[in-house]
Amino acid sequence: MSVARQLPFLKVEKAFFKVMGERFITPGSLVQFVVKARVIPPGSIDIPEVKAADLEDIDPEEGDLDALLGRRSSGKRRGAQMQSEPAASSIIEDGKPLLPPLAFAPYFPRDHSPRWHVFLADSKMSKVAVPPFTMTTFDKPLFNEKNGMPTFNMQTFKMQFQAPPQAAKYPFVMHVVCDSYIGSDIQQDVVLEVESAEKAAEITNEEDEISEPEEDTLAGQMRAMQSGNVSGAAENKKRRRKVEEVESEDEESGTDEEEDSGSATDTDTDDEG
Repeated sequence: MSVARQLPFLKVEKAFFKVMGERFITPGSLVQFVVKARVIPPGSIDIPEVKAADLEDIDPEEGDLDALLGRRSSGKRRGAQMQSEPAASSIIEDGKPLLPPLAFAPYFPRDHSPRWHVFLADSKMSKVAVPPFTMTTFDKPLFNEKNGMPTFNMQTFKMQFQAPPQAAKYPFVMHVVCDSYIGSDIQQDVVLEVESAEKAAEITNEEDEISEPEEDTLAGQMRAMQSGNVSGAAENKKRRRKVEEVESEDEESGTDEEEDSGSATDTDTDDEG
């Protein structure tokens, strides 16, 4: 059981196609096949839920040449990539390569590190569509060094190939084959959707027009707001004039009443005299 809990069995959580910096895959473009997977040994308990943020693949910044070219800088990792040459896929973190545990093979003549071969097959044509890429290292630790328990870290693997020359939907079968453990191979259906360049540009323009109003529309809205403010100011002036007129009328009427009362008082005084 202790050996079984340390078997690096991969579980693919998500697999998708993308083009770096683009929203659509066009014919002949350089496609990345991204695989998000976790190592879940047999008999594992308390497996955490998958976070949505862990399933996203964020493109590197335009000025980050090391990330764009797939190079490592300053001995720090930037994500594992599947490579055709195992020696070129070593990832260094704190001076130590993140290798999986050695295969449990007591009668094997030498120590063996497990490898995984990933390729895409066309089931209808019964042939391999994308040649195998070999994955030998990981971008995050698989097991805790202190207690040997699995970390369930989300691992990211990428393989690149050129998109087909025709726009269509291409159904593939992803195969993940381990060279060390029986029963750990994975097969999963994936679909590569290639859009024509004209359709992709048209969709992008339509979405941009919807998301970003035209200048004429903005100018019209500004004029409407200005005209509304002007009309509102004019109405306020009219209201002020009316109020002032009413107040002036009230003052005049009050003055007239005071004069009338004063004259009446004088008359009464004269009569008394």
